[in-house]
Amino acid sequence: MSRIYIYSLLIATVFVSATGVFFSVSGLTKLFAGATISVAVMATSLEFSKFVIVGFLYRYFGHIHKPLRAYLIFAVSILMVITSVGIYGYLSNAYQVSALSLHKDMSAIENLERENDRVQNQIKELRSFIDTIPNSRISRKFEFQKNYQPQIEALRNRSEEIIEEIQDKQQALLPLQTKIGPAVYLAKAFGTDMDTVVKYLILIFVLVFDPLAVSLVFCLNLIVRLREKYRGNEVKIGARSLTSPVDHRYNKAS
Repeated sequence: MSRIYIYSLLIATVFVSATGVFFSVSGLTKLFAGATISVAVMATSLEFSKFVIVGFLYRYFGHIHKPLRAYLIFAVSILMVITSVGIYGYLSNAYQVSALSLHKDMSAIENLERENDRVQNQIKELRSFIDTIPNSRISRKFEFQKNYQPQIEALRNRSEEIIEEIQDKQQALLPLQTKIGPAVYLAKAFGTDMDTVVKYLILIFVLVFDPLAVSLVFCLNLIVRLREKYRGNEVKIGARSLTSPVDHRYNKAS
């Protein structure tokens, strides 16, 4: 078996496992912010123990007593869940930090749009009230129009100010949208909100990350055992060839 492939698998195993440990520990320390150092030490020791136990189970599965074997499998499963929770917490916190300003400005834009709708409805109500006055009472209609025209103009000016504020905030959103642009486009493509898209993306990462790390530990242990097995066979074959009848005949002939 190629040593390059073995080293590549070793690097991949260490890199994925270490990255998962970093994400998990960081997420758990944010979840239990009151005891950051203690949680970090505990989570790191548990993560390291998990990978050691995985290798131990693979190598000595048939030699372990059933109660201990069942407990170790249960412990690894629970630790995988804890790691996944930590990774989910880390990624969700990272998204919240980057999307906080975006949500704040988008909420402000929505409030301005609702206010503009109210202003437009008030203008329509005033216009409709004036229009309901029959033309036969033209003097009264002009009187109401004269009295309500300043109020209508003020509402129109307010509507224009709101539209300018909305445009300014939309321009300010452009740099933020470039940071999380893929999530925005995915939300538009699937016809849903950005938080839902990011939630499912994080779940996909969680479902792949730690199970992949554990699987790589299994694969690495398999390759090591196969290499040890074939290396032992090579030694035996070499020892047998030194004492084979062919060698004796060759020595006598010489």
